[in-house]
Amino acid sequence: MPLDSRDYKNMTDYLQHLYQCEPYTRAGIEHPVTVFYPTDRQIHDVDSLLDSTPPTPEARDFAVYDYSYLHNLQNSKPGLHNGATFTLKTIRERPLKLRGAIGRYYDMLATCAALERELRDAVAEGWMRAPSRATYHRLVQPPEALLRGAMRSAAIGIGTLTVFNDAGRYKALLARRSAATAFDSGLYHVLPAMMFGPTTAGFADAREWSVKHQVLREVLEELFNMPEQRNPARWDFFYDHPALRYLLSLLDSGGAQLCASGIILNLLTLRPEISTLLLIRDPDWYARITAPESDMPLTTADETLSESVVAAPIEDDGEFLSHFPPDLHLLMPAQATASLWLGIDLARRLISGAPTKGETPVP
Repeated sequence: MPLDSRDYKNMTDYLQHLYQCEPYTRAGIEHPVTVFYPTDRQIHDVDSLLDSTPPTPEARDFAVYDYSYLHNLQNSKPGLHNGATFTLKTIRERPLKLRGAIGRYYDMLATCAALERELRDAVAEGWMRAPSRATYHRLVQPPEALLRGAMRSAAIGIGTLTVFNDAGRYKALLARRSAATAFDSGLYHVLPAMMFGPTTAGFADAREWSVKHQVLREVLEELFNMPEQRNPARWDFFYDHPALRYLLSLLDSGGAQLCASGIILNLLTLRPEISTLLLIRDPDWYARITAPESDMPLTTADETLSESVVAAPIEDDGEFLSHFPPDLHLLMPAQATASLWLGIDLARRLISGAPTKGETPVP
């Protein structure tokens, strides 16, 4: 259940004080995330955010493990799958680099998602008490937890804001998550949004350690309803999909760009989210995927409520927000709020031709 504005602020203030970091702020509202910004060069090379060392399995020496929360999710969400995830090992800030390990989805739920659930429950009850977080920080100090994934399974997410040219007007896609998701059900999110992880059995091909590769696959799954494949025979099994061939041609010709806007550390879960922008400049793309007899129609996956998809113009903050319920940030995961506005600001700069300033936070 979403928090009200007062509880959201109290929770953010508590986390800001605990971690002594700069919260992401937009329109005077502070959010319970902190952002690491890429350099100018990294903005145009999303895979430059990743350390070149291929991830290896993480040590399962977790400081806290909420079996009760995990079992409740397993019982209420029968479609959960304990797939492999890429997890945070370390973040280096300049230049921005994320070094990864390999974990499991259930471990993320029991060690990271459970931290958010505990804190939200406490705030809703009117007191700030988080015993699991306190136990964790007796072993891993709060400042260290911002840069290292020690003693938790800090699965890496990727949030991609899709901005496209609709007959000369640029719009961004948002949609609400369905009950099929493990958490954040019913909340608005950027589209596509994903858990970063290998699909091949045993991480058979190191080329899956790629932000671009993951985003391209999720574009097909979440915008064109390509079925998810577990343990495919080939790491690049989806590259022949017609919608991807079309998008790749736009990326090659300059009709589209895939850019990095930052790495967001969600203070609620202590999980990182790689924030990216898919900017599609060619107006033919949206016209083609929404045509009545389209050969590659826009069709969302089960994780998204199809009737909730909104394409809102990005020229002005107020006009954009007018397409959504009031206090949109209370209806979004915290990292999605940051991905949304980081992406909108970067898209505006790229569309206008203004120079990008990757290390300077945009007010």
